[in-house]
Amino acid sequence: MCDRNGGRRLRQWLIEQIDSELYAGLIWENEDKSMFRIPWKHAGKQDYNQEVDASIFKAWAVFKGKFKEGDKAEPATWKTRLRCALNKSPDFEEVTDRSQLDISEPYKVYRIVPEEEQKYLFFPPPQKLAGVAIWAPPEPCWRHQTSSDLSICCPTALLCG
Repeated sequence: MCDRNGGRRLRQWLIEQIDSELYAGLIWENEDKSMFRIPWKHAGKQDYNQEVDASIFKAWAVFKGKFKEGDKAEPATWKTRLRCALNKSPDFEEVTDRSQLDISEPYKVYRIVPEEEQKYLFFPPPQKLAGVAIWAPPEPCWRHQTSSDLSICCPTALLCG
């Protein structure tokens, strides 16, 4: 069974958080709301403040049920979880040339990938041979070097394609 629901939940949740303006530095990058900035300050920075700088990561952990008040705070783990969710989701693509990681208030920029661009992210459209639709051999998705990398990292690609 294809788990597209989890990715859609991240997309909707993150859009709601950006629109809420509750998190410092979590803002839309452009007017058409297709790209956003997410604060990305390293915990080793002298002016790092966990309450502010890890707040969006903590909110994701709370939303996913990975953290509740009273638990030991693990901001590095929260950040890793959101980073991995963003990287795994077909809804998001990091825009590295717009990210600024070497400034006093560092951030990453992500693009929200329109659903129509995702349709054939993993596989090309079916080809017709004598009126019968067949699938061409899968090409590696843009995130992977080989088809075997794809099957290891994205096993649902065969079901979601």
